[in-house]
Amino acid sequence: MQHTADTLWLEILTELDESADSDVYLRQVTPRSLTDVSLNLAVPSNYTQAEIENRFVRDINRVLANRISPDCMVKISVETSLVKNPESDGNGSVSPQNNTEPTGLNPSYIFDSFRVGPSNRICHATALSVSENPGSDYNPLFIYGGVGLGKTHLLHAIGNRVHQKTPKEKVLYVTSETFMNEYIESIVNRGSAQGFRTKYRETDLLLIDDIQFLQRKEGTQEEFFNTFNELHKNSNQIVISCDRSPQMLENLEERLSSRFEWGMVAEIDKPNFELRYAILKGKCQEQGLKNVDDEVLNYIADIVTANIRQLEGTLLRLYTQASIYGVQLDIDFARKALKDTPSFTRRPQQKIITAQTIQKIVTDHFQLKSGDLTSAKRTKVLVYPRQIAMYLCRELTQLSLSDIADTFNRQNHRTITYACEQIEKLLKDEETKKLIQHFMDELT
Repeated sequence: MQHTADTLWLEILTELDESADSDVYLRQVTPRSLTDVSLNLAVPSNYTQAEIENRFVRDINRVLANRISPDCMVKISVETSLVKNPESDGNGSVSPQNNTEPTGLNPSYIFDSFRVGPSNRICHATALSVSENPGSDYNPLFIYGGVGLGKTHLLHAIGNRVHQKTPKEKVLYVTSETFMNEYIESIVNRGSAQGFRTKYRETDLLLIDDIQFLQRKEGTQEEFFNTFNELHKNSNQIVISCDRSPQMLENLEERLSSRFEWGMVAEIDKPNFELRYAILKGKCQEQGLKNVDDEVLNYIADIVTANIRQLEGTLLRLYTQASIYGVQLDIDFARKALKDTPSFTRRPQQKIITAQTIQKIVTDHFQLKSGDLTSAKRTKVLVYPRQIAMYLCRELTQLSLSDIADTFNRQNHRTITYACEQIEKLLKDEETKKLIQHFMDELT
């Protein structure tokens, strides 16, 4: 099909659904234009531009190379006119607020737009309770679950509800990586250290996303530990999200992870079919998507089971494609459009595949020692098998990139992204292609 900036961006979002933190920053992007050499995107602030360039540009360019050409690169510009005022009443007027400090909240993420089902009912109920009575029953509230299941949505919903009810309260949403970067900046620029501590320790409601990224960051963990203690002592509410339970945070200080269990620990699981269908129906209403057959929604809900982000992205991509072709989005169009998409054509797994299983099979095939793949050694004889194992983990497991990095004792998920890029390039070689297929056949 002929790509436009909009359809290509939707495909990129679907490709990046395993990348951490994509909800907050990537969803602020407005696609502007597409040429043979560039995908031009606009964002509302320099901060958002920096976050995307630091975290996602390499992955975005990889998708562009595969779908457009190796010469096509992403270009990001700032358009301040895109800034949304969270205090707007929807009619263009702005309600006066007593607290004008930035909150980091996305006003689109509210409780009314969060679909509830068996997989997230407890998380939703506790989040709603916290928003009604912060600093009381569930402090801290620790929400954990896989990528794209709604953790970030709930954090923003809590913040938006509290900010709406009590504007004087200081509400702050940040990712753990933002917390770390600001902490490092406070060390480099000693004059900002007190301002950093005041910002976080005098917050009435602190919402911190993806706490797993503080693993192995000893100095940042110490600073967050002190921040946590100060907030908790003053009965200020703390809400934390993570991709795993506190007990599974192996590279986080025990005194910190144990504190996460002081209040309420709630898991958010993958949505069942009924909830996936309800999410799609709700998305149609929210986005004004007209004349989408129920059969199409059933079809998407049946085959897209990984996470909500991919579910919504698939619907929007199909709707955009149908609009471009000027045809009805019916079941025949949906099946035809998705039939060549690898994520939907891969045969279903008949058994549970773990990273450890993959590492053992690759280790045995290349006659390596146990632990070689997870060691720090970078000899030529180890790099190739290690990259293959990383690629197989991404393709055959439900692990996030950060989870895969942990299983290989790597500090950064970008190592996994790079390894997968290298193997994808080598798949043009028939020998590597056969080897990868051999491993997949053996594993599945």
